Amino acid sequence: MKTGRLLKFPRGGGTLQAYIYREGEQFEARLYWLGPGRGAQGAPVETLSGASEEAVENAVRQWVDVRFPRRP
Repeated sequence: MKTGRLLKFPRGGGTLQAYIYREGEQFEARLYWLGPGRGAQGAPVETLSGASEEAVENAVRQWVDVRFPRRP
């Protein structure tokens, strides 16, 4: 089992979760959409990677903001 950090982004009708972990020399994030009729067993909606945990977290936050913007 890999250890890492889980980020949660509540968005209308569900939650986007990003699991960030180290894979060899790289960091990876797998993003999952958890909404009605869809559980954690589903395939990731996106996988991002980078050289540092900070870079991957920033990429995750940018990806979420573009594809799942917060509603005012």
